Amino acid sequence: MHSPQHCFNRFDAAIEGYELPEQFTFPFYYTPHPLCVLAANQLQQYLQTQTDFTHDFGLKDESQGRGKMFGVLLVQNPQGEIGFLSAFSGKIADQNLLPGFVPPVFDMLTEDGFFREDTEAITKALATYKTFANAPEIAELKEQISAERAAYQQEEQAQREIMIQGRATRKLERKNAEQTLSGDALQTLLDELGKQSVAEKNTLKYLKLKWEDKLAVKEQRLAELEANLAELREHHKALSNALQHKLHKQYRFLNQLGETRDLVDIFAATTTPIPPAGAGECAAPKLLHYAYKHGFKPLALAEFWWGVSPKSEIRKHGGFYPSCNNKCQPILGHMLQGLNVEPNPLEQNWAQDKELEIVFEDEAMVVINKPSGLLSVQGKPLKTLLTHACKPYSRMLKAPM
Repeated sequence: MHSPQHCFNRFDAAIEGYELPEQFTFPFYYTPHPLCVLAANQLQQYLQTQTDFTHDFGLKDESQGRGKMFGVLLVQNPQGEIGFLSAFSGKIADQNLLPGFVPPVFDMLTEDGFFREDTEAITKALATYKTFANAPEIAELKEQISAERAAYQQEEQAQREIMIQGRATRKLERKNAEQTLSGDALQTLLDELGKQSVAEKNTLKYLKLKWEDKLAVKEQRLAELEANLAELREHHKALSNALQHKLHKQYRFLNQLGETRDLVDIFAATTTPIPPAGAGECAAPKLLHYAYKHGFKPLALAEFWWGVSPKSEIRKHGGFYPSCNNKCQPILGHMLQGLNVEPNPLEQNWAQDKELEIVFEDEAMVVINKPSGLLSVQGKPLKTLLTHACKPYSRMLKAPM
């Protein structure tokens, strides 16, 4: 168990000269409060000197390490002291419980939890599927069917060439007979030529039937095996989906009002009703949930990246960043209820007091010099986060190294 006092960090430096924030941080676009910067500095100093865990952040060799997002939550404890809580996103050193950091909202790695047992069942199902998929019989049947179809096509092509040649020969015989024969003799020859044509067509027909009968047994067997394989694949998928749903139901998040909602409920009304992978494992939800649960008053939040930048996006070592939009926005939308949160700056009309400079105007069109911050089209404020998400970093304070 994580004792609340073990996770509550007091500042090493004096903080009497700092003013407390009047409103809680709007987590998707912010400048870190000076006390959050101080807390981040203290946490970063710990990360540089700690011996509690081993994790390669890629600070020496970028090709080997993996950076992580950390968060600090400025809080007031039940005794009225000001300090901060710390958290990391996901796992570090293959662990989600480390001294001094708040625990996950749900610990899936507990020995008596269902996660390990269900994961073992999923692993066995996957192993069964792979064993069946790699069975020699399936590969051999596919190879035999492919070879026999090729042989059939070759024989069919040869027969069609015989028919083409026979058709040309009969056409010539028919033409000569019409010039040299008449009466019963001509009719007898024409009948014979017709029988030859029918015989060649029948040969092609029986050839097709022969190969179809020959292939049918193997194709039916292959279909049975592939049906069994599909059933095993669906079984593995069903187990995985069931575990995912069960996990999502265990991630229950508190807010300031004492209300609890799980991931399934939170994401149900969004455009992605199935919560994305890793939802609920980011630092901000961990910090707020722990604070609510143990009676700490949240005052301000800041998150920073530590280590080598990930391949999928740009992250500067030691730089502050907003909470992620796709995972955290729905969760924090619930968790921030009841807090006095800073207004969303993206909802402000940044160009309200700016004049539109007309560059060119005639009867058909107007060309203007659009002020920075003025949206070209009307849209939801959170959508503009996709455009502005990188802009706060130049405005934000960077924790001294």
